[in-house]
Amino acid sequence: MKSMETKIILSKTVGVIQTGIGVTAMVFAFLAFYDIFGIQTMLGVSPESIGLYLWVFIIFGMLSTISGLFLFYER
Repeated sequence: MKSMETKIILSKTVGVIQTGIGVTAMVFAFLAFYDIFGIQTMLGVSPESIGLYLWVFIIFGMLSTISGLFLFYER
């Protein structure tokens, strides 16, 4: 019984962390795309290739967020 409770708590914790990472990746993608805080210049990314980075971070963020939510709401 105790190991099942531990598994549920660990699953919810990992789910929340993974969802947070996904949301952070998506927010970073938009900050880099719109060059807020000079992120493109700081990272040395050309404006022509920023669209690729936007899609990569958005896809990673969405998959990570969905996976984290599945872990959190697992029964």
